Amino acid sequence: MSLKDFYQYVEDILEKDNGTFYIEVKNKSKISLEKIVKGEAKKIKGNREKNLRFYILSEQFDDVSRDDIFGDEKEPIVIDGEGGRETAENIERISLRILAKKPTKNTTKIFNDIKNKLKKDDEIGMGVKGGSKLHDHYFYQKNLVGKKTFKTDLHNDKAPLVEVK
Repeated sequence: MSLKDFYQYVEDILEKDNGTFYIEVKNKSKISLEKIVKGEAKKIKGNREKNLRFYILSEQFDDVSRDDIFGDEKEPIVIDGEGGRETAENIERISLRILAKKPTKNTTKIFNDIKNKLKKDDEIGMGVKGGSKLHDHYFYQKNLVGKKTFKTDLHNDKAPLVEVK
């Protein structure tokens, strides 16, 4: 799923659970955060630069810096994401993780709500080929099978491809 599609997929969860969505943007050599709100998915470019991440925060803030994300105060409310880049032929796997060992209840709720929505969606498949049981829990959009190549890293041609079971 592209990052733009992913944001639109989870924006109802973020609205319901009072979460916020930020993407890293690069301006010259400086990386900053841009808040994305409902109806602003067009701000998310399909083929963003390599290594730019995105974040879901389980609380509302007017302004957050990159340094804040990894600080002790905000870490329990952060879901860290990577991937979602897309070209005409390829799409990159999205990976999410909760930053803190002891996240807030709302952070866990948002994370689980996203996972449960994916599990219940008939248009989303689950399980990809790989050498680990973790691959059984990967999700993919069924309508992209055979139309795009699923990659673990869009900018690394040596990175393994993701194959649907």
